[in-house]
Amino acid sequence: ELASPRSDAAALAEKHAAPEDVSQTSLPLQSPTGPERMPITVTEFIKALNFPDNADDREGFRVLRRAFEERELGKLLQASQDVQTQLSQDGIYMDDLTPDKPLPAVWRRFANGQRGLTVSALGGIRDRSALTLAKTRLKNDPVFRDATHHFLRKFDQILIEFEESAEDNELLEMSQTRTARAFMLLGRVAGSFD
Repeated sequence: ELASPRSDAAALAEKHAAPEDVSQTSLPLQSPTGPERMPITVTEFIKALNFPDNADDREGFRVLRRAFEERELGKLLQASQDVQTQLSQDGIYMDDLTPDKPLPAVWRRFANGQRGLTVSALGGIRDRSALTLAKTRLKNDPVFRDATHHFLRKFDQILIEFEESAEDNELLEMSQTRTARAFMLLGRVAGSFD
């Protein structure tokens, strides 16, 4: 039995703003900084990457709203939503894919820049139909190709940050999300793991 992801640990490193240049005047459009926002937790991060289960998943939507407040995570979620919507037009749904579960060490190697055989397990989607349809679309649809490459870059950036503090069980939980499945499918057809 896997341990549950931490609900109190921040999923992503906190970004510290560069010190302001005192010589610059404050613009009237700047809103005063409100109370410190709690960083998104590991549990929330994983739930957001999986998206709400259905229209009644109130907790899923609450977490998704919080996740979109994190600028870079919001960009990843938008990119994930875009590619999943386009894949669904070809009848490819992340819930139908049951990829091999790469070991946390493989995710860590990928996050640390390794490519080739040592990370090939990340392409563990075996659904021939999904692979063929996605590869064909990637080759023939420039809009989908751009969306895919944008999504793969964003996932890579967020994974690098998440991996630094993630425990092994949290990497495994993350790998089960709809966003991670989209990454495994599209990364495989785009050659990201070669």
